[in-house]
Amino acid sequence: MHAAYHHIEDRRTSISALSLLVAVAVGVCVGLGCVYTTGLGNVASSAVVAPRGAFAPIYSTVQPRNPGIAGYASRQQKEAVQKFQETGLRPGQKFVKEPRAPSTGPYKGKSIMADPVKLEVKNFDGQVVGSDDMSLKVARPETAKGLVHRYLMYARNSMRAGTASTKTKSEVRGGGKKPYQQKKTGNARQGSRRTPLKPGGGIIFGPKPRDWSVDMNQKERRIAMATALQSASSDVILVEDLDGKFESPKTKNMADFLGRVGAKPSEEKVLLVVDGQKRNALLSARNIDKLKINKPTSLRIIDVLGADKIIMEKTAFETMKNIFGENTQEEAPAPEPVAA
Repeated sequence: MHAAYHHIEDRRTSISALSLLVAVAVGVCVGLGCVYTTGLGNVASSAVVAPRGAFAPIYSTVQPRNPGIAGYASRQQKEAVQKFQETGLRPGQKFVKEPRAPSTGPYKGKSIMADPVKLEVKNFDGQVVGSDDMSLKVARPETAKGLVHRYLMYARNSMRAGTASTKTKSEVRGGGKKPYQQKKTGNARQGSRRTPLKPGGGIIFGPKPRDWSVDMNQKERRIAMATALQSASSDVILVEDLDGKFESPKTKNMADFLGRVGAKPSEEKVLLVVDGQKRNALLSARNIDKLKINKPTSLRIIDVLGADKIIMEKTAFETMKNIFGENTQEEAPAPEPVAA
């Protein structure tokens, strides 16, 4: 009985060992088959018999992963070599731009001279006594609108004080003690009486003091002002000098003068540009609501764009042409902040 049992155990052990050997042999065969199917059969078969260092000629038969970069270490190296062959530039070098030939057309540089516009010159009584041409250095047509808008935003932002300020929850006085306990009250939990959700609390995302000014260089401001003046040439009226014309400061005299030259200050906005200090003219104009008076060296883009009529003295007109004309030498006028 015991002998038969031991015979059966020995037979089972032999069968298990044989099964293991068969499984190992099958695995080796499958692995070699996979190696050969991937194109590396020569390398795998020679690894058994070839000594160390005998694999150099065998690697030459292996195909690269990317046939497009054969002979190069990487795609970047191939592109660098091709670029050098085409341009002669090594990695890191750049093209040297040739100087641009100066423009000879009407659009030379960033500004152009506007076509002359003939303006009538009137005397103090409103009679035409002569004419003059208005031609300023203005922006190109494709950039004029954007440049004038930037100058307008520059002037308006310069007028902003930027002093508006509110207090947040941490800046409001009080609120250090918890109003009531967290639970057992039936109310929503609160940690402070100065929460932004209650009256007397802080302000969420409120304004804080800031600087609203923007940058714009002098040349751009000058060209933008000249563009605005030239575009308003149809509304410009030239008058003779007002020296000694207003003997006393009277609003009626100024209103009558504006009516004689073609402006209606009661119905439209008027900008009067005088050269120098005209005290009586200034005092006569200050009670007219829609009339602004200024000098050519301190014009404001807001007044020029908002005016329905622009009345200029002859001397002020000559000063303006020296500032915004072809031979510009003086500084461009900067916008002066005014009270809101």
